[in-house]
Amino acid sequence: MSKALTETKPAAEKVKAREVLFFELEYVAVNGRQLMFDTLKQVMKSKDIDVTPALFARYGLSPRPGAAIQAMIEASGRNLTTGDQLTEQAENLLVKAFADKAVLVKELPAIIKAAQERNIQVVALSAWPDAAAKELMKKTGLDEMGVDLVAMDSVDPIFPRADHWLRILKQRGQDEIPAIAIVASRAACKGALTAGATCIVLPDAHTAFEDFTGAKIVLDTLGDRSAKELLDLVSRP
Repeated sequence: MSKALTETKPAAEKVKAREVLFFELEYVAVNGRQLMFDTLKQVMKSKDIDVTPALFARYGLSPRPGAAIQAMIEASGRNLTTGDQLTEQAENLLVKAFADKAVLVKELPAIIKAAQERNIQVVALSAWPDAAAKELMKKTGLDEMGVDLVAMDSVDPIFPRADHWLRILKQRGQDEIPAIAIVASRAACKGALTAGATCIVLPDAHTAFEDFTGAKIVLDTLGDRSAKELLDLVSRP
């Protein structure tokens, strides 16, 4: 169940935007999927469960490790009752990994700047608690780039779903403003499309095989198009 979203700025400031550009903080802005894979591999090894890329692609693409850990335990067929302990361990390790090893995608600042020059509000979206998300914003410098933050503290196995998107837009007073979403997985893409957003997909090594039907564009890297070309493609005239 998602908790109430946390925002860093008052909603009154945001309604002035002509459009809103969202991106997944942990899985688009930084190398969070690989950090999740490495963390789950480390934690599950203690239970003799080998987290291979195939196993991770099948069960590990939840935004936070709890759902992935439980799914992997169930798939193993073993009667393990340590899921909560493993989840707590994994969350602590992953927050530390975000602090120590997260690397900002180098092309993202140019896209943020180009969007802001068009009066497009830029928002980082996180399933993590406010403190962890803010720390990552600070580490990457996104907090100094005028990027807003919505941290939902969600342990839902699929995030963001369409209802997450709609709730965010409504609570921000932006449900009548066109939205653009940069996402990294099929589930996030489907949710954004269902909520009416124009979708840019930036798959990672663990989601590249997924079906992104309906997306405006699927990129290998954000550098495949210049910031201007990309915004010309997805932004309203």
